[in-house]
Amino acid sequence: MCRLGVILLCFFSVMAQAASVSDYWGHSEFYQAHPEQRAWLAELSSAVRDKPQPLDQKQPEPVRIGLVYPSNQSSSYWVDNEAAFRTRLQQLGIRFELQARYTAPSTELDEQVAQIRELLEWEPDYLVYTLDSVQQKMIIERLMLNHDTKLILQNITTPLKSWGDRQPFLYAGFDHVEGAQKLAAYFSGEFAGESQYAVLFRNRGVVSQMRGTGFVQSVDRRHRLVASYYTDSSREGGKQAARRLLEEHPGLDYIYACSTDVALGVLDALTLTKPEQPPSVNGWGGGPEEVDELRRGRLDVVLMRMNDDSAIAMAEAIKRDLEDRPVPQIYSGTFVVLDRSMTDAQIERYVRLSRRASSGRAVE
Repeated sequence: MCRLGVILLCFFSVMAQAASVSDYWGHSEFYQAHPEQRAWLAELSSAVRDKPQPLDQKQPEPVRIGLVYPSNQSSSYWVDNEAAFRTRLQQLGIRFELQARYTAPSTELDEQVAQIRELLEWEPDYLVYTLDSVQQKMIIERLMLNHDTKLILQNITTPLKSWGDRQPFLYAGFDHVEGAQKLAAYFSGEFAGESQYAVLFRNRGVVSQMRGTGFVQSVDRRHRLVASYYTDSSREGGKQAARRLLEEHPGLDYIYACSTDVALGVLDALTLTKPEQPPSVNGWGGGPEEVDELRRGRLDVVLMRMNDDSAIAMAEAIKRDLEDRPVPQIYSGTFVVLDRSMTDAQIERYVRLSRRASSGRAVE
């Protein structure tokens, strides 16, 4: 294990860009190559939608699950995901032990290495991690080569082509390109004709590429991209990038933000700069912070993930594995677009549905 940690830490001295979007399987392309996956996905998707059916098998001992999550951020996605995951495992009657470790997104990769090394010494049956950067890709490759622990990648639903048939146990999350396309459709309809917009990315990585490129390629061709900036994925980074953007490019019709923290940072910048005609801003994810800002009229549109779907899918996949049933390679949850034209009752209905496991509130 020490050797693994040394190897991984050495990679962090190498500066590298994330793999490009074309290095990942799109869903339609993936299912053409693996048609047997469709039936397994249909079964898992049905289980996610339905009420939990307890595990129909005795466990000789609890399963061990390790989580390494970049949850130290404004977005509640990761915190809610863990809560929903624990709840669904309990509802399924699965005996488990779970250890979780947390970092900030994209900036504490050396700490993630130490956390993974510590968890692997515990010998978990499943390890839940994520994939965004080249460094994380390297970590994952060595995990798959050197350990029997089954790897679940959260917040990524597009398998990496170069891994061939040696893939993680499960990809679970929400398709970043699909989400970008839904927001592109909203802005295309909201701003008819010629318009000017800017893109504020998260950190450099595949998530930013998918969300940003997916939007730019899908929005109305009459909309002109006048600027795009990367941030460090934090709210403060979003604010600083937005202040620069607003100074250099006044008169924007809208700013497309690629994450919750970036969107909230844009709102902070607008509060400070007070432009006469503030640009429209979107949220990405639909967490409580974004929903509050939508209700206040500061965000015009929010892309809401049915947040708990991906966590419930992880629990249901582990159940299927314990029952020796096939598990699909990918589970991708659904989105809904919330905008300022919706009533509080309509918004609340989606909030309850998206957090039906993490919040403990029943959905009527």
